[in-house]
Amino acid sequence: METNVERRRKRSASAERIKNAYNGANHVEVEVIEAADAALPDNTPKEMRVCAYCRVSTEEESQQSSYELQVQHYTQYIKDHENWTLQGIYADEGISGTSVTHRKQFLQMIEECKAGNINLIVTKSISRFARNVLDCIFYVRKLKQLNPPVGVFFEMEGINSLDPNSEMILTILSIVAQEESKQKSESLKWSYRRRFAKGIPVNNMWAIMGYDTDERGNIFVVEKEAEIVRFMFDAYLEGKSTTEIATALTIAKVPTPKGKTVWQAAVVCSILHNEKYMGEMRMQKTVTVDLFTHKIKKNRGLANQYVVRNYHEPIVSRSTFEKVQKIFQEGGNRRRRTEEQEARVKFKPIRKGALTGFIPIPSEVEVIDIDQLKELSIKAKNRRIKKC
Repeated sequence: METNVERRRKRSASAERIKNAYNGANHVEVEVIEAADAALPDNTPKEMRVCAYCRVSTEEESQQSSYELQVQHYTQYIKDHENWTLQGIYADEGISGTSVTHRKQFLQMIEECKAGNINLIVTKSISRFARNVLDCIFYVRKLKQLNPPVGVFFEMEGINSLDPNSEMILTILSIVAQEESKQKSESLKWSYRRRFAKGIPVNNMWAIMGYDTDERGNIFVVEKEAEIVRFMFDAYLEGKSTTEIATALTIAKVPTPKGKTVWQAAVVCSILHNEKYMGEMRMQKTVTVDLFTHKIKKNRGLANQYVVRNYHEPIVSRSTFEKVQKIFQEGGNRRRRTEEQEARVKFKPIRKGALTGFIPIPSEVEVIDIDQLKELSIKAKNRRIKKC
């Protein structure tokens, strides 16, 4: 077994050899075989099939202009390269970059890359491609692993994802983009909360049955639709269920708020629960709990809610609305039977022995259908004859 003294002696000898090699004491001829580019596999095609990806975050007019500029810019940008062939411009308008789930053009572009139809993606910046670090790195790696590999060129950052040193830089810049997205989201939330605190709601009354807004944003009642809303509240107070109300509206050929011909009980229920019909405006009824999945939950104490009473003209009185809510809290109106269903008794004929074919009649039966009993008896006797 090697002792500590022997190990120390070997380390000293090794150190001495390294020292002598650098001092020239032990000159050794070493042949260096240099790396050649030709020795490395070249999977990059000479003719590049290139596409561009564009995205704007909102549907505001200024952002729409940005979208058009991106499309025109990259169309010309790709055409200006001799060995680049334009394979298309993929663009998602008015969709957030924090998740790729709803970015249909983005996902279609990835599928085209998998099919081998695209070799390079050109985009304005990392924030245009993805503001989520995981998504950005995941898709960059996924594209790089294809054969031939597909690169992503980020114009503002001057980064090509096929560069061996690009991933670390992309990771850092993606984190920055993600944090910027978080800060922007918090800023928007703050501005909305300030608006709500001042009694300024996000006005979507044009989408509420019975209401609309004029050019100045003023809310007014659409009387023809308001009559239908009042019918729902009155019918529910009379004991009708949401299913029965929905059926009645469908039979009467009244279009739903979305213009459909068939009413669902859930739609009726949502109208009966909507406080706007008593003239009240409640703000921040839902909250986004995850910036990147865009998961939304009902605001049951997760954040402040803001209520303005008598904000606009009511369609039903407050007392009517509150009476309906009380019925819901007590379990709601169950679907009533329009006619009494007679108790159905299943007659069972005797199938064995001397009494085969006879049918015992239960004591609770008040009305007897003789023809039905005869038919059952004959069937039972025929079964016995076949067995014999």
